[in-house]
Amino acid sequence: MIENLLFPDINETPEDIISKYPRRNPLTVVTRIAPSPTGFLHIWAVYSAMLDKIIAYKNNWVFFLRIEDTDQKREVEWAAHKYVDILKQFWLIFDEGPVGEDYKDVWNYWPYTQSQRENIYKVFIKDLVKKWLAYPCFLTEQEITQTREIQEASKLPTGIYKEYSPWRFATDDEIIKALDEKKEFVIRLKSKWEISRKIDLLDIIKWRITSWENFLDIVICKSTGIPTYHFAHLIDDYLMWTTHVIRWDEWFASLPLHLELFNMMSWQAPKYAHYWPLVKLDWNGKRKLSKRKDPEADVEYYFKAWYLIESILDFLSNIINSGFEDWRKQNLNTSYLDYDFKFEKINTAWALVDMDKLNWVNSVIIKNMETDKLYEKFIRYLENYDVDLLSKLSYYPEEYNKRILGELKTKIRKFDEFNENSFFFYTDSNIPTHEMLLNEKMKITDLDTVNKALNIAIDILKSRTSDFESINDVKDIFVEKIIEADMKNGQVLWPVRCALSGELFSPWALELIYILWIEKSINRIEKVLKYI
Repeated sequence: MIENLLFPDINETPEDIISKYPRRNPLTVVTRIAPSPTGFLHIWAVYSAMLDKIIAYKNNWVFFLRIEDTDQKREVEWAAHKYVDILKQFWLIFDEGPVGEDYKDVWNYWPYTQSQRENIYKVFIKDLVKKWLAYPCFLTEQEITQTREIQEASKLPTGIYKEYSPWRFATDDEIIKALDEKKEFVIRLKSKWEISRKIDLLDIIKWRITSWENFLDIVICKSTGIPTYHFAHLIDDYLMWTTHVIRWDEWFASLPLHLELFNMMSWQAPKYAHYWPLVKLDWNGKRKLSKRKDPEADVEYYFKAWYLIESILDFLSNIINSGFEDWRKQNLNTSYLDYDFKFEKINTAWALVDMDKLNWVNSVIIKNMETDKLYEKFIRYLENYDVDLLSKLSYYPEEYNKRILGELKTKIRKFDEFNENSFFFYTDSNIPTHEMLLNEKMKITDLDTVNKALNIAIDILKSRTSDFESINDVKDIFVEKIIEADMKNGQVLWPVRCALSGELFSPWALELIYILWIEKSINRIEKVLKYI
């Protein structure tokens, strides 16, 4: 009777709902990522999605996306769509979810957005009320505060439970009277578990841990009629036949509650894995990455900071299993999914987001990537994050730009270091000072030696009828002419490098000649010869 007063528009039964969701192959591993669209996408969401995909990939798998937007006060418009787009950039392609054209649902277990499933949840909540496993609670905030104060004074666990929940024992007449008076209410679980009992929790990462049972009559439906996360995700994971739930350690404390809910519904719970949060170093040691304090918590920060997708994936893979780094050295062009990840080897301490380490990973991937492929990625980054540099490069032949990137890829850590290391390729070079041209280590102690070296270079370049095809072509002819002039390599190549770049630090002379081509190299060297 009471359930009909609370949910007069709900006519379906749990059996009706369950029949709409076909059973999956029992051998299929089904994982999901379920972000809440309350702001930017946290880097841990990518980390979590990788874990979900890894465990699914190793089995006969389904990997799906669900949007958990029950916290509508904090929801940010279009955030869910943005999440889909970002995760696709990481090649985290979902088998199911709101991932189709115009973000439409794909596959049979729709809708995959919780705000569109409100009536489904209410069917199950109504059934729990009917079975006296849940009840309407009309406690006001003031009454809840008073209860907490009494419990604290008596040194008892705080919360609404057993004798501290008067509406748990209310009669139908008392509930009907409160409804007639239009009192605001929530629906609470009527917990069967006890405050003093412990249970064993099995976790794929943590293994077996003993914890207290849940004894709280937690809210499963808010006064707005919207179910809470605790209840909604349980219904969704059952109906979508999720086999493994992988989430960060913050949710581990809620595991007894979630297991009790599954037990109360007479459903088999999925397997759980709780990974430690991503942390950073600060003055006081390690702390969790904060959405409010840390820019590196935002996935888009890594894009704007010019990190490659491949680098972020490898960086996170090494956090998942430390042995990944050694494997990667032997498998440079292989997907991270081909590494034999072991969940028992996942770090059981806080996972450090070390930006110096990420810089190193990014530099290694840039260095080892084929130049044409790297150039395509570089241009895409410029289109998004540096249109001024893109405009400057557009005035030069693509082959010229590629040669520069091919040279610098062994020296830069990120794309945003390209400009500061390449400016002398795109502007007139400075005239080097006499002090720069002289170098005792290279046995260049006077300007006559400099003059001779630069003229050797001019003679070589003017004898060419076409540009060099490779750096080795440049090297072969220079080495030959330097030997003929009875000089040391450094005596010629040091002043040539300074003349071509006008900088104390730059790529070496042979690389500069290969990139600048003959005409520009001759012009720069002749300009320096006039000066000295």
